[in-house]
Amino acid sequence: MEAELVRIAILGIIAAICVVIISGKNPEMGMILGLIFGVIALMIAFGKAGTIVKTLEDTISSSGIDAKLLVPLLKITGMAYITQFSVDVCKDVGQNAIAGKIETVGKIMMLVVAVPIVTSLINIISSIL
Repeated sequence: MEAELVRIAILGIIAAICVVIISGKNPEMGMILGLIFGVIALMIAFGKAGTIVKTLEDTISSSGIDAKLLVPLLKITGMAYITQFSVDVCKDVGQNAIAGKIETVGKIMMLVVAVPIVTSLINIISSIL
């Protein structure tokens, strides 16, 4: 896992250097190259997510906690990554206002998805008291 992170980091540095060189002559191509690197890096990272999900499922099932709580947690995590990636792309092309709107909407949507988790926590605390 760590070796793969080093490879992605090195690839990112190379991509960044290429973007700087290309952007001087063709800014649109530089932006597209940066976007392509971002998508590839995310695909590699999401490919590793299966291991994390399996570990979380095993831990939750052995703890007696309702496994349905895992779904919103994973959704929120995915939403956070998608939101951050979108915000970063918008900022890279100088669209800070759009980036801010995406960030706000992402946070609101994550709060909406978190409602079942908060409800379960309140129920657990209520049953203890």
